[in-house]
Amino acid sequence: MSWTEKSNRLTKVFTLKSFDEIMVNLVQLAKVANTQQHHPDFAVENYNTITFYLWTHDEGKVTEKDHDLAKEIDQLFNS
Repeated sequence: MSWTEKSNRLTKVFTLKSFDEIMVNLVQLAKVANTQQHHPDFAVENYNTITFYLWTHDEGKVTEKDHDLAKEIDQLFNS
């Protein structure tokens, strides 16, 4: 599944093997997000599903920053 853009948000759902796997990936994502100074919104449901919501808050829309972060999230959560 690719990222969906709707209502000025990029959204994607990932299903992983476990809650632990989500947490390990989130720790890695935190490093990337801090480096980029761009942080995603996300929700964890059940024990192994995480949904990301990306938009540039100060612009109120999806920007190149969001697409760059989406690529990083894909690398971490699709492995």
